Amino acid sequence: MSAPRLRWVYLIGLLLAGVLFVLHAAILFETARLIALLSAPLKAEFGLRFVGMATVLLAFAILFITHLGEAAVWAVFFWRRGLFESFGKALYFTGTSLTALGYGDIVLVKPWRGLGPIMATNGILMFGCSTAFLFFVMQRV
Repeated sequence: MSAPRLRWVYLIGLLLAGVLFVLHAAILFETARLIALLSAPLKAEFGLRFVGMATVLLAFAILFITHLGEAAVWAVFFWRRGLFESFGKALYFTGTSLTALGYGDIVLVKPWRGLGPIMATNGILMFGCSTAFLFFVMQRV
């Protein structure tokens, strides 16, 4: 199998990042809808303090699972393309890239290496959106 051209690598990376952005936004909106839907009846039943704590914990849990899922999508993509010999290594690379931690002990081969900055930008923006959302939830509580 021949190596893909650089423009196709970037196109694939941008498409995957775009799909994950849409998914992330949808999860944020659905989480907000769920919180709004459940808040009033739960407040009446359990009180404001319990609902506030439960709301924050629910938002944290949903976003944590969402970020792990997004990292897993990238990792599966890299692993299935044969860029890493194991899913674990692909997930490790993805986790360090999405968080912009970037240890650099595991890197992609050329021409796939160009996806590192795309992943870092993707991760920073999604973590930023999650942080803003959690701040909003905390204000509402």
